[in-house]
Amino acid sequence: MTLLEFKHDGDPVKNRELFGLMGEYASSTAVREKLGGFISSEPGRLWFIMTEGERNGVMAFGSVRIRRASAHILHLYALEEGGDIPLLERCIEAAREAGVERLITTDYWTRRDMYLQYGFRAVRKLGRFLRFEKEFEHGRE
Repeated sequence: MTLLEFKHDGDPVKNRELFGLMGEYASSTAVREKLGGFISSEPGRLWFIMTEGERNGVMAFGSVRIRRASAHILHLYALEEGGDIPLLERCIEAAREAGVERLITTDYWTRRDMYLQYGFRAVRKLGRFLRFEKEFEHGRE
């Protein structure tokens, strides 16, 4: 497996590989239902895509939006259960590297144990989802 990293650029030509890999998943009803919403992006967002095989088949993906004091994990998805763990770990690392104070994500309550294992805490119920936050001290755990 290969972990690819992309930064959504303001120039559409520079995003061809990123959105070429994401295209089928971004338009998939099944993926949208599993994520609980549509896939979106904006310039500056970091994307991590796990591929496998000679044809670079997408196995998992996720993104992180870095802001001044916080970062948000968005669209964490894997074809197989647990396949998104390396991406979650990379999102945590990217947030730490950016020096943010807090990492935030919203996911199904059924994934609570996974987030708790990585030092997140559940802070709020949002319908069928939970908001999770992980605090960093000076950019470090």
